Order: sequence, then structure tokens, then C-alpha cells
Amino acid sequence: MLLLDVIAALRGRVPLFAQRVGGTASIEDLREYSHLPVPAAYVIPMDEKPDDNRDANGYAQSVDVSFAVVVFLDNTSDEAGQSALAQLDVIRGQIFKALLGWDPPNHDAIVYTGGSLVDLDRARLVYQYEFSCPYVLDHDDTWLKDRDDALPVLTSIHIKVDCIDPVDKNRAPIGPDGKIEAQLRVTLPQT
Repeated sequence: MLLLDVIAALRGRVPLFAQRVGGTASIEDLREYSHLPVPAAYVIPMDEKPDDNRDANGYAQSVDVSFAVVVFLDNTSDEAGQSALAQLDVIRGQIFKALLGWDPPNHDAIVYTGGSLVDLDRARLVYQYEFSCPYVLDHDDTWLKDRDDALPVLTSIHIKVDCIDPVDKNRAPIGPDGKIEAQLRVTLPQT
């Protein structure tokens, strides 16, 4: 899963967090369950935005999945948050080096989409960095694959042709006459 991969990447690639990276389902959960010592980060899912299916005969749909890295910093030394804000520059650089351009399993490269201040009080500053990462749903991800896999193996094709008045060029065509003028049978090799 993408979020678990991102958590593992941040734990391994951002030394400032000293492995203090977790995950949760929503920003509301963070207010209640954020007990890691600061500085710490939490990865939360945001939303998925699919494009239209671009394959008329099958299935190919690009989906842009978004997630946030919510950073908690110590703010006890400065109520206004100035020293914590200075730490954000360092942390942002480390997060960017850990994530930007990286393509986690089954996804394309991660891109930065924005950031915002979430909360500031006497104890801590909370900042949210937002990222997106596209992936593609294809035929293998759909019911179509199961349907197609249940079909019998195609072993031969038998083509019968009923021409519209093939002989008399003086008459207006009235449609197929029910007589087969040509046929072809093709046996397909099985692998």
C-alpha cells in the first residue's frame, strides 16, 4: 500500500525524525492520537481523483492519489512559532529529498502539491505537506479480466460470406439472398 511505503521511506530517509513516523486515517485522528515525541511526522490519506477511462475496448484509467505528511514540531521555546518555522525549512528539504521523484511500487513519481499550517499553540507547530502520486487501473484490475478468463479458448474461426446480388449488375441490390458465396475456416494454433 502506498501510505505504508511512504512511511517506510520517511523513516529510512529523514534522519531528523529518528524513525518517529506513523500513519493515521485522518487529520482529526492526529489531534487525539499524536503521541510521538517531536519532531515527528504522520502520513494520512487525502483523496483519489480518477480520469475518464481512455480505452474504448478495455480499461485504462489514470488515478491521482493524494496524501499528506503532517509534521509536528516543538514550539515551547517560542510561542509565536518563529523557531519552529525555521525548522520547517530543514524538514521540508529532507522530506522533498525522501519523496519527490520517487516512484513507489505500482505508482508513478511523487510530486509536491502544496502545504499549509494546520495548528500552532504553545507546545507545538503542526504543518501539512501535500503530495500526489498517479497510478493506472487497467484490464487486470477489473471484472472484465475475470469475464474474459472464463471464456472458452478460441480454437478456430469460420467465416461465411453472403454477397448482395454478386452476379447481376443491372439490378438494384436487394440484400443478401441467403446463399453462401464464399467461406473460410481458420484453425488457430494453441500455445
